[in-house]
Amino acid sequence: MSSEPKVAVANLLPAECLGGATLWINGSWHQAASGAHFRSVNPSTGEVLLQAAQGSGEDVDKAVKAAQAAAVQWITLDGIERGRILRGAADAVRANRNTLGLLDTLDSGRPIAETSGGSAEGVARLFDFYAGLSDKIHGSIVPMGPGKTGLVEREPYGVVGAISPWNYPLTNAATKIAPILACGNAMILKPAEQTPLSVLLLAPLLKEAGLPDGVLNIVTGLGVEAGAALVEHPGVPKLSFTGSTAVGRRIAAAAGERLKSVTLELGGKSPMIVFEDADLASAASAAVFSVFMNQGQTCTACARVLVAKPVAARMLELFKEEVAKLHIGDPLDPHTQIGPLVSFEQLNRVKTLVDEGRKTGARSVPLDLPFYRPMEAGCFHEPLIVTDVDRHSRFAREEIFGPVMTVYTFTDDADAYDLANDTEYGLAASVWTKSLARAETARRQLHAGVIWINCVHTLSPGTPVSGHKASGMGAEYGVEAVEQYMKLKTTVAMYGGWISPFSEPPAQATDLAS
Repeated sequence: MSSEPKVAVANLLPAECLGGATLWINGSWHQAASGAHFRSVNPSTGEVLLQAAQGSGEDVDKAVKAAQAAAVQWITLDGIERGRILRGAADAVRANRNTLGLLDTLDSGRPIAETSGGSAEGVARLFDFYAGLSDKIHGSIVPMGPGKTGLVEREPYGVVGAISPWNYPLTNAATKIAPILACGNAMILKPAEQTPLSVLLLAPLLKEAGLPDGVLNIVTGLGVEAGAALVEHPGVPKLSFTGSTAVGRRIAAAAGERLKSVTLELGGKSPMIVFEDADLASAASAAVFSVFMNQGQTCTACARVLVAKPVAARMLELFKEEVAKLHIGDPLDPHTQIGPLVSFEQLNRVKTLVDEGRKTGARSVPLDLPFYRPMEAGCFHEPLIVTDVDRHSRFAREEIFGPVMTVYTFTDDADAYDLANDTEYGLAASVWTKSLARAETARRQLHAGVIWINCVHTLSPGTPVSGHKASGMGAEYGVEAVEQYMKLKTTVAMYGGWISPFSEPPAQATDLAS
């Protein structure tokens, strides 16, 4: 593995980060207290991009104390002023979209056409949306009768700990930062160790937009060390985590033991149902996009495609035609649609699951891949379409998080819903039909937090995403995300004078013996 990247980050990140000071605490850069570092690696080439500070419990404690001090003023700041700062963040993202996009591409392997295009604009729109909400958070008055008032308020927790994943680094970080800050919390963000780069630029951009020191703190490091310290810290009453269900369960257990509130957005094994009356060409195009974008590393990817038997053969041909159009290779090439997996660890995991699937009878459909040009030292895996899958195998039931489409057939609507719901996950589902009645029935029958009808991955900052079953708890996006980061306070006031019930004469005693 080369120690020097071909695309230098020297002109992309603050100078302090290049020397390993990647902890952003109280508005300035710091080395890890231990002096330890870890490598950020380009998954396209295997080259080291940056030696990042490996934060520990001591660093997390410093960040929490900075957040606690900053929260005192940030909580009381007028919501309009918080909104002004978040709008400044949106403007800064748009002004630096190319640099932020390049950092995400180098770090995660996502194609540059996505990271500096619609993805960057989506991040800016998140800040815009929550800027607009920051001065509109309100409570309610509860009718209680004459002389009494019940006031219900929403208060920020004060300090929130957030852990973001590696598949969409900047987007996932902003998904947490924007609503957490909008409602008056300070926070500590622990980005995934595989992809810390883009938030290292975002942090000073937010400071330039007017964010007070200590309101946003970044602790880079390993999940087992910095992440665990953040989860366990007594000064962090609220946690937000996006990542695998296995890790989410451990965080939920730790939070439960400490009686902390936690929001979890976890894994998925989402189905797409294609009924025989669907627009088959559109459904095929949507399925290939959903399964293979970002090399299959999308939690809401509809990786299980369920097709009505009468149209199954035709759909397989359409899938093959769509896959043959995919440009796979160097993510810095603007024509590339799919890059590498995020790491060799993830590549090996996908290969292991695929091998297990084949041993249980799964069959790969032969594909023509004229534009598959993997980089020699990169973490590339060819797209796969797989049939004859054993529904009870690990391959069928675990989230693969790679470029693998599994295709099943169903006989009738009831069979389709049974197949779709036969999973511990419940994050998303997609339904393709021209029948309004069938679409309505499917919407009610499917056990998932997001249902797409004749579309996939169509969301906005205002549409909440809430996982059902093992896909999580709580919500991200929408007004509902702000509600995750606030606690309720009820005040009851009496204005007519207090009269104790004890001051009233007791009711006439009843002679039970009679």
